[in-house]
Amino acid sequence: MNLKEELYDKLEKEYNEFIEDLKTKTPEEIISKSYEKVMKEELKEMFYPEINNYDLSELKILNKTKNPLEELYQGWMDYDGGVHEPLECSVEETLEFLKEQHEKNKNKSRER
Repeated sequence: MNLKEELYDKLEKEYNEFIEDLKTKTPEEIISKSYEKVMKEELKEMFYPEINNYDLSELKILNKTKNPLEELYQGWMDYDGGVHEPLECSVEETLEFLKEQHEKNKNKSRER
């Protein structure tokens, strides 16, 4: 097994253990952990063996950590940018698209 596969398997195992632990929690606890669940899933998927986003030395270092998924998640939580910037960009693009569609529909109505 190569390093990428080994790391991905380790991330997946840690993620599955997190999910199994969630299943033992109350609904309120599960809801409070929903963001963590989604982000850990996204982080795990960034390391599919077929993806070449990171160099071998980075993968080796991450693979040597006891809980790499938790390390990645905590790094994300400490990140200053958060999800607001991509969300704001997405909202702006969606609003622009809706505005354009509204204008097109308005113009079609006038033409009739």
